[in-house]
Amino acid sequence: MAPVSNGAPPLISEGSGERSSSGGGFDLCEALYKKRNGFGKMADSNWVPRCFTYHGGVLCYYEEENFEDVDPSRPRGRVDLSRDDTKVSYMDVKKPGAPSKYLVVLQIFVLGGIERKWKMCCHSKTQQTRWYQALKEFDGPADTNIGDDILDFLSIKPTPPTQRTRKMTAAARLARGLRRASFGQAPPLSNNYSSQADGFPVHHPRTPLLLFVSLNTLVFLSRTASISNFWLCVIVINVIMKKAISLKMPRIKGILDANSKEEEGEEFAEETTQRESAVKVPFGKTFDRAKVKPEGAGAELKAIIDQHGWHSAEACRALPKHLNNFAPDRTHSYWNGDGTIFRVRMGPNYKKTGKKEPSKQSLFDLYAMDLVRTEERIKESRDIFEVPVIPGITDKPTGHAHIPPMIIINCGMPSTEPSLFSSTDDGPSFVTVFYFVISEDTLRQLKDISTASPAVKLLGEWCRRAENEPSFRGRFKAMCILDEIEKLGLPNPIPAYNGKPVLINKSGAFFRRENYIEHSINVHLFAYLAKKALYSIQPKFPNMRLNVGFVIEGRDDDELPECMLGVGKCLYMDPAKAPDDLGLD
Repeated sequence: MAPVSNGAPPLISEGSGERSSSGGGFDLCEALYKKRNGFGKMADSNWVPRCFTYHGGVLCYYEEENFEDVDPSRPRGRVDLSRDDTKVSYMDVKKPGAPSKYLVVLQIFVLGGIERKWKMCCHSKTQQTRWYQALKEFDGPADTNIGDDILDFLSIKPTPPTQRTRKMTAAARLARGLRRASFGQAPPLSNNYSSQADGFPVHHPRTPLLLFVSLNTLVFLSRTASISNFWLCVIVINVIMKKAISLKMPRIKGILDANSKEEEGEEFAEETTQRESAVKVPFGKTFDRAKVKPEGAGAELKAIIDQHGWHSAEACRALPKHLNNFAPDRTHSYWNGDGTIFRVRMGPNYKKTGKKEPSKQSLFDLYAMDLVRTEERIKESRDIFEVPVIPGITDKPTGHAHIPPMIIINCGMPSTEPSLFSSTDDGPSFVTVFYFVISEDTLRQLKDISTASPAVKLLGEWCRRAENEPSFRGRFKAMCILDEIEKLGLPNPIPAYNGKPVLINKSGAFFRRENYIEHSINVHLFAYLAKKALYSIQPKFPNMRLNVGFVIEGRDDDELPECMLGVGKCLYMDPAKAPDDLGLD
């Protein structure tokens, strides 16, 4: 039976192993099976039992199967159906490996078409009907009812919306931002702030509204009152503010206590076991290289690749010599970048002259790339991808104690619209992984570091000091150049930043491994305006030829001129073609 768009499935009473349909103040709280996403589907057991909760349009699922073991403030996944463009369907088809044939599929649309899917398998037709009817109520684009947003901010449950419009007003965004900034991202347990089952006191749902009205009344009275009554109003206002703070402190303390468990390392052993035992995705499989030109020098490169393979040391050394020998078709692919198109700092006395000139060829060559779409950013690439092993390159010493034969750059960029009033260090992401290997010229210079270029010496210092010195690690810079940017029709002031460097300071993380270094860039931590600009141009990515480069910032004369560390060229990169998350379920 195909997915149904009109009407709900018939209600049939069947016995099953389903859990209770209510609990903890939720509209629905039951154990369902959830299918792992993306490459997680390839696992032997790709359907896993999860506890699902639904309340007031918010759907969550948890790592645990039983609600008694769940911390409701820390869902594994969360969807606010009233604020996301969603569509739910059901089917009665027994999928291979599925525990039953009673499937409910929730599609979540972002970027005007790119979607995520939650596939849930119910125990019975009755349970399937129950969940389908609950989620179906919120089908459609995001809700824009400002009255509902304000009531939700005051913790009063609004009536489920029946009519929706596509554009959310500025006032609605303000209310949503204030609510998230005040109460965090955790879904409410009920109309109250918290539950006695969590060890938190229960408060009346209208308490925040009463406090709000009381404060405004006292402020008004204090303006017209006598001096003695004015000070009385001040005292009462402070008492009310103290009461308001005390309402939130138990919940905040609970969240902080839960986070402190991670800081104390209680989950470290489990994460390490998962990392070591998980099936890894082969590197370079999620993003293809461009096709080689069949004529001229391209034919020579093709012969090397046909003989030795794309990921051989021979092909790796040949590719930087054929930077222009890719077929110019509009395919979703990548190629080696040209470091000489980037303008970098020149000495002497750069602080005074501000002189910049084209870089020399990069110190490292692009070996491969990966591009995926995930529910959360990938903290370290080895958690998901196989680390490249290149006989003849990664198994040989570089001649420098700290410079490795390979550097991996892992960049996680938000795939959803950023909020002005709330921020997070994680969330749905486009993750791009660059694998760079040391160039032949850099290896030659490392044979005698005393005669090496200032850029190579600076690279050695960065590799030595970045792990333990955040200020020195913050010298890492990212640069982007769009080819023919004038034809893309980008809004001002974005074109003015073409080729401008961005320091990766607090958003950078450094990992030193056996024969490589990984530097992770968390764009979620960028300033709001930067994230907003990146989000606004994502729909134009399929029309872009984007050169992405990285460099270590030189400051003193003995560190200049700079030289690009590594460069990759993204050709018409289409976010819609990026694979789903890689089993981060």
